[in-house]
Amino acid sequence: MRKYENVEYTNQFELLFLLGSTVAVFSGIIFVLNRIISLGLLKGILAFVLAGIYFYLLKKKFIVKVSDFELTSNQLEWNNKNVDFKNLEYYKIHWMKGAGIKFKLKNGKTVRLSSNDNFCNSEKFVNLCHNIDSKLLKYNNGQIERKKSFFESKQGYYFAVIMSILFVIGTIYKSFTDEKFNFGNFALILVSLGMVWSGVKWKRK
Repeated sequence: MRKYENVEYTNQFELLFLLGSTVAVFSGIIFVLNRIISLGLLKGILAFVLAGIYFYLLKKKFIVKVSDFELTSNQLEWNNKNVDFKNLEYYKIHWMKGAGIKFKLKNGKTVRLSSNDNFCNSEKFVNLCHNIDSKLLKYNNGQIERKKSFFESKQGYYFAVIMSILFVIGTIYKSFTDEKFNFGNFALILVSLGMVWSGVKWKRK
């Protein structure tokens, strides 16, 4: 048995709710302030601050969870929950900006856990996923199916390559056609490509 203490993780659907609701709160504040004050910059700053407070409090109190996980040769257990390996139909892991794991049980139930670098300290969770992967690949002589995530597939690899090529072409084109180079857009695209390549795990056979 191996224990992993104070592991930070999230539920993917709860994380999507956090992002969507924060956008909705920001839009709602702007809508209300439009009827109260006329200073555009002040409205934007106030809406940004209030939406930021909402995001921080919701993330800290409800979205990011901290638990101790126990991994044995036949199950994963945390917070009075467990995944018994003998009940697994298949599992899938992605490694983009941290890691995420999906367990599909034989009874049709799905269990999803993830830890994103942008919201959690994901180092312990990534280590946990690596060890779960090692256990399941050996469990019952490899009888549990391991499905590839998109960026572990050939299609995901080629997608990342094409995106990188388009980025290089676009950068070269912009450098010749624009008088001033936009470093902000360049940095944003570079960060996006970094996120994509962080999840690419396809290996040529």
